Amino acid sequence: MKLTLTLAAAALGTIVTVAGAAYADDAPSWGSLSAYVAVTTDYRFRGISQNDRGFSEQGSLNWSGPYGFYAGTWVAKTNWTGVAYCPTCGATPTVEVDLYGGKHFDLGGTDLNVEAYYYSYPDANASMLGTYASYFEGITQLSHSFDALTLTGTLAYSPEWSLKGGTGWYLEGTASYALTDWLSISGNLGHQWVQRAPTDYTHWDIGASATYKGFTLDARYVGNDIKTSDYSFWMGSGPKAIEDGFVATITYNIANLFQ
Repeated sequence: MKLTLTLAAAALGTIVTVAGAAYADDAPSWGSLSAYVAVTTDYRFRGISQNDRGFSEQGSLNWSGPYGFYAGTWVAKTNWTGVAYCPTCGATPTVEVDLYGGKHFDLGGTDLNVEAYYYSYPDANASMLGTYASYFEGITQLSHSFDALTLTGTLAYSPEWSLKGGTGWYLEGTASYALTDWLSISGNLGHQWVQRAPTDYTHWDIGASATYKGFTLDARYVGNDIKTSDYSFWMGSGPKAIEDGFVATITYNIANLFQ
């Protein structure tokens, strides 16, 4: 995908404008549009820092339609090498622009979510990297709530991992418990396999989330079992990208842009 930031912003603006007119006429038929903006102390993806252990600004726009259908985009600041990007001295991306779409199915109180997800890095220099950083995953999730406890299982498959890593499989379990109507605790345990990786790895995190009106503050500790000698396959910014660490994220949510 060859989206620039300008084109991505223009596309989002068009979606909001068109969708706003449609929803104003027939909101129940067309669904709803939500968004959020966030700042995190370290953008971690499956236990690995994507922004050189630095602050990352993020945002999302999501359409929820009838019959469980949904689609959206997610944007985040990235730094894969630990140095500033420039066309002649760096090849890795400064931004991630993801596109996704899927459908929820109700299986007698258990939610089945089937999703297509595209990880896009529009300013990655494919000529210097020798291949494309962007890649696709098919994701399936099952989620069920037992009063205050919610359990979720995730399985993801990629036919070609980023930078020609080969096929990739991912398995994750998530548990979340609502202590009050504004405070919850949660934990994740995931395992990633990639065909050409020196070895597969397990990652985990545990933390708490507090909400107030449209704001959410999430604080958690993140870790993995990647060997220091294997870090370069997973992230080029150095061994610190795989070190355990504390991550705090503050998010502002807009539940419905047209209400």
